[in-house]
Amino acid sequence: MRKKGSAHYGLPHRILTLLLISALGLALSGCAGSRIAARPAPYDSPESALRALAAPLSAGQTVTATAHILINSNGAKYPLKVALMIKEPAHLRVESIPVMGPPDFFLSIVGGELRVFLHGRGGGTFYTGRATPQNLSRFFPIVLPAEEMLPLLMGLPPDDGKTPFSLSGEWEAGYYRIDRCAAGRKVCSLWIDPAGNLITRIRTFGEGETIAYTADFSEHTRLGKGFLPQRLVISGEAMPELTIRYTD
Repeated sequence: MRKKGSAHYGLPHRILTLLLISALGLALSGCAGSRIAARPAPYDSPESALRALAAPLSAGQTVTATAHILINSNGAKYPLKVALMIKEPAHLRVESIPVMGPPDFFLSIVGGELRVFLHGRGGGTFYTGRATPQNLSRFFPIVLPAEEMLPLLMGLPPDDGKTPFSLSGEWEAGYYRIDRCAAGRKVCSLWIDPAGNLITRIRTFGEGETIAYTADFSEHTRLGKGFLPQRLVISGEAMPELTIRYTD
């Protein structure tokens, strides 16, 4: 990864700005819309539940929003406000919205290329490189691949990829839970609200089926022909809790 510029940033400031990235997901849902009418939707199999899901964003649709982010790290809370733009399959742009002055943080992912600008003395520091989890981790302590982060911003599970998998489903506290298993272990679960056929929770698992992270979605709104959650919470043992709310 190449580094340009002269500014030097301490770890606390860098972590805060990077936490914005995770807020990315935020960008996706930042538009006001109509409430979703409830309708019963009994499912008799995981496949029927997935077929009944309300439509996500249209392919190629660009979403812009203002995201209010709250980072809860070891009891310390940090509020942030950013402008976001996201477009499938892998385009993302995040800019801080300071109280005064120009943006002091900028991040973009385009075609697998990561670009980050941090404002500081001497003009600031500019970074470029591939959008790998390792490079993203230089600016954000939660290491998620871009191709996994972007679907979460839209309230969708990570791509299944080409690994063979099986599905199972069961009702749990009024929600329909679908478990995806691959290589003999559970790798992902999602919960569907039958009232609106919307995903309300996604949970991924690591080795030994330990929880990697949980993403909760609520306050879904219609955007074009699809739906987006206006509130997103991501939490896990090895990461701070991120609460994201989209407006405008």
